[in-house]
Amino acid sequence: MHHCLLIDEVLNNIFSWLGPGATLCNLARTCRAFYEPAAAIIWQKLEDFSPILRLLPEATRTAWAESRESESDCDEHEPGPPIVLTRPLTSEEWSMVKRLSQRVRNLHAFVNQRPHSYSITPGSLSFLLQPPGDESLESLFPNVQDLTFHCEGLPSLEAVRWQDNVLTLLRILIRPQLSWLALYPDGRLYSLLNASGILTSCPNLRVLQTSTATFETQEGARVTVAPTISSLQSLEMANIYNFSWDLLASLAQIKTLQRLFLETYHGLPDSPLPLTNEAFAGLRYLDTHITSWELVLSFYRWMPLGQLRGLAIKPDDFGRNDYSEDMEELLTLIPEHGPFLETIKVDCGFAFPRQPRHWRLTKSILMPYLSLRNLKVLDITLASPRYSPHLTDDDLIHMAQCWPLLKQLHLKIYTSGWELPTGLSLRGIVALIQYCPDVEGFSLVFNAMEIPETAYSPDGNLIQNRRIRSLYVGNSPISSPEAVATYLRLLMPGLTTVSTYHAMDSTHKMHWTAVSASLRDLSARSAQP
Repeated sequence: MHHCLLIDEVLNNIFSWLGPGATLCNLARTCRAFYEPAAAIIWQKLEDFSPILRLLPEATRTAWAESRESESDCDEHEPGPPIVLTRPLTSEEWSMVKRLSQRVRNLHAFVNQRPHSYSITPGSLSFLLQPPGDESLESLFPNVQDLTFHCEGLPSLEAVRWQDNVLTLLRILIRPQLSWLALYPDGRLYSLLNASGILTSCPNLRVLQTSTATFETQEGARVTVAPTISSLQSLEMANIYNFSWDLLASLAQIKTLQRLFLETYHGLPDSPLPLTNEAFAGLRYLDTHITSWELVLSFYRWMPLGQLRGLAIKPDDFGRNDYSEDMEELLTLIPEHGPFLETIKVDCGFAFPRQPRHWRLTKSILMPYLSLRNLKVLDITLASPRYSPHLTDDDLIHMAQCWPLLKQLHLKIYTSGWELPTGLSLRGIVALIQYCPDVEGFSLVFNAMEIPETAYSPDGNLIQNRRIRSLYVGNSPISSPEAVATYLRLLMPGLTTVSTYHAMDSTHKMHWTAVSASLRDLSARSAQP
């Protein structure tokens, strides 16, 4: 064997490209030199506890029958039979579990009352948490850095005992070295988790994924709870499902928070408290998916966007006849609250209004965006043909002059093309390329029926953009595909693909298909020596 293969760092680099699987297992069995580096990668990520439980045949049994007591709970795609512990571990078994757990860096822990191949039952957990002799639970999983934790379906009659076991497991897994945590416990556990102070044990946490949870008290009241995160003062990214105003207020005080992802499918019962001037001071990117226009507007009236660089909004409200006024207010709020924005994406494409009135996205609505001198991406998707962009060449020229750093401009309708006639022509497209030299793509509907003269800049150079490879023209009208292809090729030498709205007029669609074919042919010819 070559001496370089006796160096662990070299083997770690090679083996890391293989990923866990049969190949690594075979390498681990090849020789002593390969065993440690291969085993370290094999056990580095543990999707569930079953790989460890399978190595304890005398302390476990399969539980197919229990997992299939209810046909609705049967999962035909489970990779193997659920395994449950039947007794506490012996010293030898404990030593093996301890040794393997010390290799784990990324752990997915699922606790569920009903046995599954991917989860551990509360009963098995109680046996696992009974170390023999003088052994300590602290020796289990001491090096976990990324943790995903789910807990659901705990029986109410034995909830106290099971909850204690789950909290014990969390105390073991949540330690100072933890940097990534996805936490989704049963609703009843949140109060106990918050009272226990377990989350204060991971002050170096960088990424958090969690959600609020709702449960019913003994008195029949429904209570919504969330984890207490005020101690996570090193947090850089948070992904919150079904957020609450209180949880957001806690996040607002974390100065290191840079990226925030929010998603909710229900309204919030209370009103938000006012924020201080220092709220979300470090936040640079915000992504929201909210299924209520009322909550969308409440959130963005409340949320400071002053330091944001990137913003993505997806409002999916399927119960509205018309939401054009709400949409216009939202589009107005964005530039008013976000003077330093570089990327703006608003996707209303999946929220189809039932009886939309006629509304146009015009320059007057986009006028506040002209002050965003650092804007690089503007992407607005509308849902209905009744909601249509409408711009003139002069409008686009003015916009392009105000956005010298622009890379992407997309104004489109998810279900159709623009309302025709469009006010844009190839003259406006030339101006976009002239004043935005870094532009890499755009989605606009323009009149390509008339071909303007070849465009030159004031210094006499040909106006060209070599970055653009593809563009979306929606339902742009066209009459002479060969002439358009030649002109676009001269304007954008790298352009090879032009896509259209799939249900546009067949004649125009055929012409744009011919344009794409001509562009590819011209590109192939230019590539020939």
